[in-house]
Amino acid sequence: MKFLYKSLKVYLAERLWLRPAIFGIVAVFAIVLAFGVDQWIKLPFDFSIREQTIRGLLTIMASAMLTVATFSVSVMLSAYVAAISSSTPRAFSVVVTDSTSKQAISTFIGAFTYSVVGLIGLNVGVFQSSGRIVLFFTTLWVFVWVVGTLIYWIDHVARISTVSSTISKVSDRAKDRLTQHLLHPGHDGTPIYINMLPPEGAVPVISGFTGTVQFIDVGALSNVAEAAGMKIQVAVRLGDLIGRDKVVAWIFDAAPDAIDPEAVTQIRSAIRVGQSRNRGEDPVLALQTLSEIADRALSPGINDPGTANDILDSLVEVFAEASASIEQAGTSLQHARVLVPIVEPDVILTAAFEQIARDGAGFVEVAVHLQKAMSAIAPCLPAAWTDALRVQSCRALERSKHAMVNPHDFARVEAAAQLATPRADSALT
Repeated sequence: MKFLYKSLKVYLAERLWLRPAIFGIVAVFAIVLAFGVDQWIKLPFDFSIREQTIRGLLTIMASAMLTVATFSVSVMLSAYVAAISSSTPRAFSVVVTDSTSKQAISTFIGAFTYSVVGLIGLNVGVFQSSGRIVLFFTTLWVFVWVVGTLIYWIDHVARISTVSSTISKVSDRAKDRLTQHLLHPGHDGTPIYINMLPPEGAVPVISGFTGTVQFIDVGALSNVAEAAGMKIQVAVRLGDLIGRDKVVAWIFDAAPDAIDPEAVTQIRSAIRVGQSRNRGEDPVLALQTLSEIADRALSPGINDPGTANDILDSLVEVFAEASASIEQAGTSLQHARVLVPIVEPDVILTAAFEQIARDGAGFVEVAVHLQKAMSAIAPCLPAAWTDALRVQSCRALERSKHAMVNPHDFARVEAAAQLATPRADSALT
């Protein structure tokens, strides 16, 4: 159930139709409200607005909003395509969640719906003097709202297609996913390493699917373990690619009659396997997407090392702020009977830095910036990450050694590689 809720939340966040549909319903409700005023509320004074005045305003708004909405959708999609082509296709799910564009399109479609329904009501003759007054002032309010939205959206849409805007959105998602990983390394279960062997006599649970591990419902596993008085050791990590015959969990410390087919089915169902990685849960995928933008900028066709350096600055911010969040909140453990393998620091750091280190090895400005970025985040991360970060620094330095022809360039990189040199130990303490 938890997976379905999170999946539905991510799905709706990426849909373009949801807000326009809601705004359209609200517009219809506004017309119904004006009709209700006519039926139940009588004005204590004699005042009326001519029907032709309201009809003229609604006609202008209806014709204008249809054109504006159509044009806005076209511009928005063009901006999305431009943003993705300048970054990476994996960024589409992040770019499409832009709330400002959805708000603007929803406003225009809602105003169009309001105008059409209002005109229908006027032509049918359902509005009397009280209803026309409500309709008039509501129309003025909708008009002001539309103009304000249009002015703000024109400025915003000019920024959607920029690489910096995409980097900012992807960085925010990476920061959120990494923070959640640091706060809940075992997904609220007991965190272990993937190579930890189960106790002797543990019963394996075999996967019934082939695909990528999208979600591990530790709460559901804990309920099964509590009910049967057993312990469950998950044998896969979030994002792992598994086959149908893969062991996904081990059961131990259980009575022989407690391991029944129903319990095994519940355990297997709690480890969700799908076609692709879950964007809403996976910190590695979020960091990989950010790194891919830098990798694309370093390709020979684009040759933009400045963007790669911007990505490195964003990665420093992501790791620093995520680490600060864990220092303030601490870690969480709620389900002690479920042992869940963590995503090791080396896997996360590889996703963040390896592509940039590989394809930026020949760019002295990128290689130097990469070493400085890793040195900058070293004091921020937990001590358990230091060795993995040093390995990344050494690998990047070795790549630059083979990629660079000019000795002076490599000397600059070597001087910046504080983590890869013996003096790094004293610098970190």
